[in-house]
Amino acid sequence: MTHPAVWSVPAMALLVVVAMPFNDAFYDFWVNYDAQGDAQQYELLHTTRIFQYTSGVLCGQVLALLAGAALASRNTQARALVVAVPLALLLAGVAVAVAYPLARAREDVYFTTPALDDPILMRVLLCELAAFPLYAAAGVGLGALLLGHLRRAATRWPLVFLLLLGWFAATLVGLLQDDRFAAPYALLWAVPPIAAGTAIALAGLSTDVWAVPPVPVGDWGRGSSAALLVSAAAYALGLNLLARWAGRRVPRPTKG
Repeated sequence: MTHPAVWSVPAMALLVVVAMPFNDAFYDFWVNYDAQGDAQQYELLHTTRIFQYTSGVLCGQVLALLAGAALASRNTQARALVVAVPLALLLAGVAVAVAYPLARAREDVYFTTPALDDPILMRVLLCELAAFPLYAAAGVGLGALLLGHLRRAATRWPLVFLLLLGWFAATLVGLLQDDRFAAPYALLWAVPPIAAGTAIALAGLSTDVWAVPPVPVGDWGRGSSAALLVSAAAYALGLNLLARWAGRRVPRPTKG
């Protein structure tokens, strides 16, 4: 029962279900609790739709990272990678399979076209899902680097707590972006959770609804999605190369 392939799949399904109510209320709580006029009402509906269909994917990315690290603590680095990548793809599939019917049941009658025909939603969703195997591979590299700490419960759980705390803070920074990314753009390329949250936020909030008439001011999350994939791939490659290099430098015991 402790194998990542056993606990990560039901955990992914549970995270989607738990996240859905928060995604439903995100716009009202964080963006505009009193949407007025056609433009703000449309932004409310469109943003909520994107958050509903992407429910759980941000949690799933850190879950894939943790699963990769857990696999690295049980296997060689190469074997962990072989298992982690398809497991992450399975987690991505579970996220969609669970979120889609829940989101469809909540969808407003305002929309006359299905969600799968929304190019903005589909682009950001596919990019977020494509990051799953990259996160898993990065987790393998991270797990290989921290192998000694992960095998000791006294250090394993504090490290997991710090990782989740940092991930939550970074993701929230991204989700709270409005219209366009207001922080230094280098953060998008250096911190993948910020890019992941920003991509979802800007996919629904790339319009200045306070202007008359409303005007587009953002890029609908395209730049953030690209930054997410590039930075996650860079971390996956860099951490695994670093772990391999560090493993080679470990002195072998001498005989005699």
